[in-house]
Amino acid sequence: MPTTTPTPPDADHRAAFRAFVLDQAEVWHRAHLGRLYEQWDSWNAAYFGGQLVPPYVLLTPPESPRAFGDCANISSFGGRCQIRIRPSLLTGTHPHVRKGDPYAEGRFRIVADVLLHESIHQYHMEITGQNEDSYHGHGPAFALVCNQIGQALSLPPVRSMKKRGPDKDLPSCAQWPLNVRPHDYYLCAYKPHDQAEPDAAGDAEPACDEADPTGAGDPLAALLDQVLADLDAGQVARARATVAAIRAQLTE
Repeated sequence: MPTTTPTPPDADHRAAFRAFVLDQAEVWHRAHLGRLYEQWDSWNAAYFGGQLVPPYVLLTPPESPRAFGDCANISSFGGRCQIRIRPSLLTGTHPHVRKGDPYAEGRFRIVADVLLHESIHQYHMEITGQNEDSYHGHGPAFALVCNQIGQALSLPPVRSMKKRGPDKDLPSCAQWPLNVRPHDYYLCAYKPHDQAEPDAAGDAEPACDEADPTGAGDPLAALLDQVLADLDAGQVARARATVAAIRAQLTE
């Protein structure tokens, strides 16, 4: 990846915004945005060489009614790099997710993947300048970074959003990584419908049967397996969140 590291003029304000979210925001926002910023920090270090400045991460509907999230070079109040994520994905009221506490951790994983997708847009906006407007931001440069990160996550490759050339049969990067995650990754919380492709979402097959939230016989066993997988991958925060979900189920 390129190593140009311009410092945004509002870097201090963005850091102050992040500090406010972590320390003073309302409880629901602090809990979810705190976890999202923690994820963003780990991705910045692992995949972007620590070059990115924390964006303004907002739990608010994106511009497109079909999008799960978006990344804007200029925020609604004139700051730089605003990432918006649709809050109904977390609350369980979006038609592409399942409601209820048993699916809460899976819904968070969906939202975290939306943030990862939008962080690649941030990388191209602020570091490479490859915005790929003719591809609506999802051209070869975007697909390249998806595949670099995807290789680290053991995900299959994707192509640019235009279905052409030798890679035309690959999934589109416009829905990455939701459209290439293993079916059980979202703990049955994700239920995409057949429709035109939205940004940062996909048309993957539904992962689970409604009657069995894990797609397996024992829901707790599946969650415990996920804890072990997360610990093996060094995802301690995610493992802790899954343990919290297990505890909640046991005390219901």
